[in-house]
Amino acid sequence: MKTLALLCATLVSAPASAAVVMKGDVSPRQIYQRAGPGVVLLLCVSQDGTGEMGTGSIIDDKGHVVTNAHVVIRESTRQPYEVIHVYLKPAKITGDSKVDLANPVKGRILRWDRELDLALVRLEEVPSSYKIIPFGDAAAVEAGDPVVAIGHPEQGGLWTLTQGVVSTVIANLGGVQGKNVFQTDASINRGNSGGPLLDGRGAMIGVNTSMARKAKDGLTITSVNFSIKSDVVKDWLAKNEPSLSTTAPAPQAEAQPEPQAAAPAAAVQPEPVKAEPAPATAKGPSSLEGGRSPLPEGTKPSQPQILTPVKPFKAQDLIAREIQEMEDLGDEMQKEIDKHRGQ
Repeated sequence: MKTLALLCATLVSAPASAAVVMKGDVSPRQIYQRAGPGVVLLLCVSQDGTGEMGTGSIIDDKGHVVTNAHVVIRESTRQPYEVIHVYLKPAKITGDSKVDLANPVKGRILRWDRELDLALVRLEEVPSSYKIIPFGDAAAVEAGDPVVAIGHPEQGGLWTLTQGVVSTVIANLGGVQGKNVFQTDASINRGNSGGPLLDGRGAMIGVNTSMARKAKDGLTITSVNFSIKSDVVKDWLAKNEPSLSTTAPAPQAEAQPEPQAAAPAAAVQPEPVKAEPAPATAKGPSSLEGGRSPLPEGTKPSQPQILTPVKPFKAQDLIAREIQEMEDLGDEMQKEIDKHRGQ
């Protein structure tokens, strides 16, 4: 009985994140510091006032960004948005979107595939303050491996980090041949689309693409999110952009100090995020009616945790602000033209 009591006490006093942090990997905070500057926010708008917002990852020193096709391609025309502004992560997140989203860089779409939901964007100017997110080895990832996601969930904060585990793998998601994905319980919501799913070393093993929220009978589904495997992304890039290198070395795990006994950790409650159903068109399935695999026997789903400061924002507010700035810029240009014409 004494042995059992001692064992129970040890389990209770373990850190809350121990279940999803493997020995030899870096902490979620270190991953965020390492990969965060390589994660961008894409704000896409058209002249008719429609727009889309999503996340992307810088994959080389030439300013190539991988994201989802549904972020940068209009559903109505199946063509790219007229204006794509790319925002890099500021050195310090203030929680105020007007401060954190400054000095955007224009982006140009090079390639896209609506079925795979992948797109390649190139920055017209490569800023000095950025980091490359290397591709990881998706084939080495197994159910139960810890993962983190970085993105901009609507009603949440910018450059938000969440963590969880790989639940399973699914082939040909939605009936699309070759669209092989990881299922994960790391929290992913609207605005996270196109962002990276990172392994325990901070390498990108997936591109977050969609989430299941309701079953066919209306039953709510939670913690079922999908990320396109990095080997699918690399194969697609190799076929469409052969000159693009995807062989950047993956980050090396850093030596971690031995864990010390700690007092019982308080549970971290996720900030509330208002769920909004995504259109079930090019944005990927908002629910999956078949092909979902359960967690392996004996595997318990981890509790996703939001680890970054949150100040809710609305994508429509950002899009409206972007359109207003475009209109203001147009007025200024017209005034300059009139001035030179002597009007």
